[in-house]
Amino acid sequence: MLIATNWYDWITPTTPMAAIITGIVFSILIALLVWMEQREWRASLAFTGMGAGVTILVTGVLEMIGYFG
Repeated sequence: MLIATNWYDWITPTTPMAAIITGIVFSILIALLVWMEQREWRASLAFTGMGAGVTILVTGVLEMIGYFG
């Protein structure tokens, strides 16, 4: 698994680590939007956790089928 990232990885991640970082960053941004609407940390932390989990799961599946190779 490569750890190096490039500046254009936010458009289309080219490595699994770039995909995980991009997914978690977008999950945090969405969680901040949820917090601004709900004003409840529990809901925003739930969205962050679900987003990070889905990101890691999908990245693992993409790695298994050879998307990043």
